[in-house]
Amino acid sequence: MKNAILVLSIIGSAIAYAFFNTRDLGLCNPYCGDWVGKYQNIFVFFPILLFFSVVVYLLPPRVLKSWWKFARIATPVILLGSWVISLGLHHSPGGFFNMDNNFDLLGLMIMYAIFVVGSLIQIWRGYQSR
Repeated sequence: MKNAILVLSIIGSAIAYAFFNTRDLGLCNPYCGDWVGKYQNIFVFFPILLFFSVVVYLLPPRVLKSWWKFARIATPVILLGSWVISLGLHHSPGGFFNMDNNFDLLGLMIMYAIFVVGSLIQIWRGYQSR
C-alpha cells in the first residue's frame, strides 16, 4: 500500500508536469486545443499528494495508517471535485462579471487547503498515537 500511493503520486505528478509543459516538451505540435488547459487543473493535486506520500513514507507505519484513513476518502473526493470544476459546466457566457475562472481557482484552493490541513492533523495524530 505504501509503495502504491507513492508510485501513483509520482505518475500523477509527471502527468501534471507534462500537461503544464506540453509545448516545451514537444508533445503538442503545432496546436493542442482547449482540452489541455481545461483538464490540467485536475493534475495540480498530485504534487501535493506526492509531498505527503514521501513524508509518511519516511515516518513510522502508524503515521501512514492514520494518514491513509483520511487520504483514501479525501483524494477521490478532491480529484472528482477538480474534474467537475474543470468541466466548466457551471460557467455561463460572460458569467458573473466574467469571473468564473477566478471562482474555479478559489474552489480548487479551498479543496487543496482542506487536504493539507487534514493531512497535517492526521500525521500529527498518527505520530502521537502509541
